Amino acid sequence: MKVLHVELDWFANTNHTGFYVALKKGYYEDLGVDVHINGEFGGCGHQFAGTPDIVVAPEPAMLVYMDEAPEAEQATAIAVLTQRNDSGILSLKSCGATRPRELEGKRLTHWTPEWFHAVIGYAVNEDGGDYSKVKLVTKDVGDIEQTLGVDGDAVWIYKNWEWFVMKHANKACDYFALADFYDVMDFCAPAVAAKNAVINSDPEAVRAFVKASDQGFIDAANDPRAAAEILHSYTPHFDLDLLTESQEYISKIYLNEQGHWGTIRPERWTTFSAFMKDQGMIKTDYAASEERFTNEFHG
Repeated sequence: MKVLHVELDWFANTNHTGFYVALKKGYYEDLGVDVHINGEFGGCGHQFAGTPDIVVAPEPAMLVYMDEAPEAEQATAIAVLTQRNDSGILSLKSCGATRPRELEGKRLTHWTPEWFHAVIGYAVNEDGGDYSKVKLVTKDVGDIEQTLGVDGDAVWIYKNWEWFVMKHANKACDYFALADFYDVMDFCAPAVAAKNAVINSDPEAVRAFVKASDQGFIDAANDPRAAAEILHSYTPHFDLDLLTESQEYISKIYLNEQGHWGTIRPERWTTFSAFMKDQGMIKTDYAASEERFTNEFHG
């Protein structure tokens, strides 16, 4: 049985539920792959370190990695977790940040990769603001409750998690999705990549991983409450009510119009790839071809 090591982009949450459903129900084992999932809070950009076979990361992090990694360590995007990039800016109501330009004068936490500033700077400036007037605070946020109103006024998040954490803490917040303002911000996040080494050596194992994950996410979409209970069995430190409400929200954006998980719409990948090239974040024009992403393992 082929062993596949999966590195998540963060600690396990409802972005990743389908993987755990597939693991719990034996879908991976049934298709001949022994999947090991590692997820912990380690900061953005750490995912490719070491020797994972499968990596979860946002498209910008993947593009930078692909631009810099030696050929022997290269990877290819094989799936996207949700059919819409539902990431954006969360802030307390008292902050008054309901759109990008309103981040001026506010404390915005950020992680270290330069592409963070390319994305958020573009959003602020294109909305008529001045990104140089945003007060930047370097911090990878693990505890949103202990950050908003303390170390920072606004945080870039995935809505499925921190929004519901703050809601369950009875904190009144504002949130805006970047993709609601700019089509280019509907990039593939979170996305899934496979190291080219495993694609070349055992493509059927990658195909099995995608097929089993597809079924896991389909199950999660069709029965969010049961899926939340499965995720809770792996993450008992999280409140089940929080997981359930978050799961009911995100399950609606897992699947495409054909009822399947993971397929990458080419325009999502290539439009943002061209943006990253224009912003000077990558040297290679990956938008000119589909060499860095594929849907061949679906179906």
